[in-house]
Amino acid sequence: MLVLLLYGLGALLYASSRITREPVDGLSHGRVYHVLVTGSDSRENLTRRQQRQLNVGRDTGGTRTDTIFVLSIKGSRAAMLAFPRDLFVTRCDGSTGRINAATSIGGMSCLAETVSQVSGLPLRHAIQIDFRGFRDVVSAVGGVELCLDQPITDRDAGIDLPEGCQQLNGVDALGYVRVRKIDNDLERIKRQQQFLKALAGEIATPSTVLNPVRLYGTAGAVGGALRADDSLSSIDLLRLAIGGRGVAGGKIVTETVPATPAVVGGAAVLQVTQPAADTLFERYRSGAIFEAVPSSDRTVAPEDVELAVLNGADVEGIAGQTAEQLRAVGFTVRSVGNAEPTTTTVVRYPPGRDAEARTVAAQAPGGDIAIEEDAGVDVVTLVIGSSG
Repeated sequence: MLVLLLYGLGALLYASSRITREPVDGLSHGRVYHVLVTGSDSRENLTRRQQRQLNVGRDTGGTRTDTIFVLSIKGSRAAMLAFPRDLFVTRCDGSTGRINAATSIGGMSCLAETVSQVSGLPLRHAIQIDFRGFRDVVSAVGGVELCLDQPITDRDAGIDLPEGCQQLNGVDALGYVRVRKIDNDLERIKRQQQFLKALAGEIATPSTVLNPVRLYGTAGAVGGALRADDSLSSIDLLRLAIGGRGVAGGKIVTETVPATPAVVGGAAVLQVTQPAADTLFERYRSGAIFEAVPSSDRTVAPEDVELAVLNGADVEGIAGQTAEQLRAVGFTVRSVGNAEPTTTTVVRYPPGRDAEARTVAAQAPGGDIAIEEDAGVDVVTLVIGSSG
C-alpha cells in the first residue's frame, strides 16, 4: 500500500480490518524499517467482464509480479528501491530466472526471501495489491492528476492518453503503470514511481482527509486492496501513514537496482550491475539513504514537542481527532480548543521554537501547512483551517 494519513483512528482501524492477511516467511527485523510492496498480475476472482473492463486480458496461468519495490521509512522520510521485474536472480528455491516469477514459485514468502537474498535487506513486512484493488484506490480518491510530456497509446493496456495534464481514473491509471510497449522496464519503473508520488499527494489533500465520507471510502479501498503478512498491525499502518506523508510532501528518494540488459538462455533479462548494486543496498541497510531525502530545515523528535490544537475549520470534533492522532505518534498535546474561523491551517510558534513547529507541520494532517512565528503564544499551536 503505498499511504493512509494520520487522521482518524477509526479510519485507520477500518482499513486494518479489511486487509487480507496470510503467513509470510522470510521476514525479519533490522535497524531500518523496510517493507516489501508488490503489484500482482493475478486475474484470480476477476470475471471475464471485469478483465475486459480493466483491460488486463485473460489469465495466462501462474502469478507474476508486475511491480516490486522496497519502501524504507524513517519518521516522515521515505526511500523507495525498485527491483526491475526482468531482473535475473537466484530465487528462493535455488532456481535462476526473472525475479517476478518468484511469486508463482512460492507466493509472497518466496518473493520476500528472494528480495532479501539479492539485496541483504531485512524485510519487516510484505504487502501486495492486485489490479482491481489498485483501480479501487485511485477511484476512491476521485482520480489522480498527471502531466505527460508526450501522448501514450497502448491497445493492450487499454489507454490512449494525450500530452498534457489530465485526471486519470482508476482504469486509466492502471493502464498507465502497466504499459510496456512504449519503452523498457526501467522507464516503466520511473512512471510507476511518478504515479505513486502523485497518488500519495492526492490522498494527502484536504478534500480527502477532511471529508469523512471520502476518508473512510479511501481507507476501505486501501484496506480492501491489500494482502499482507499476518503480523502487520494497526501500529504498522500508522507508521506507513507517516511515511506516506513524506512521500506526498516530497520527502522521498527513489532508486532502482542498477542493472544491465543481457540475454540468458535466449531470454532478454536484466543482470544486477556490481559493485554499484551492493553499494546501493548498503545505503539502504545502514539507513544512509535517508541522508539523500530532501529536508530543507531541522526538526526534532515528536516526543520533544508540546503543543496546543485549535479548531479553526468549524468542523465539530476535528481538533480532538487531530490531537489523538498526534498523541499516537509521540506528541504531547497540552490543550484542545477553538480558534477564530480560518481557511488556512497554520502552526504558530514562540520565538526560538521553529524546529518544533516544522516537526508538527510535517506530521499534522492536511495539505500545505503554513508556519509562523508568533510572540503571542507560549506553546507551539496548530490551528486547523477549513481548506486544510
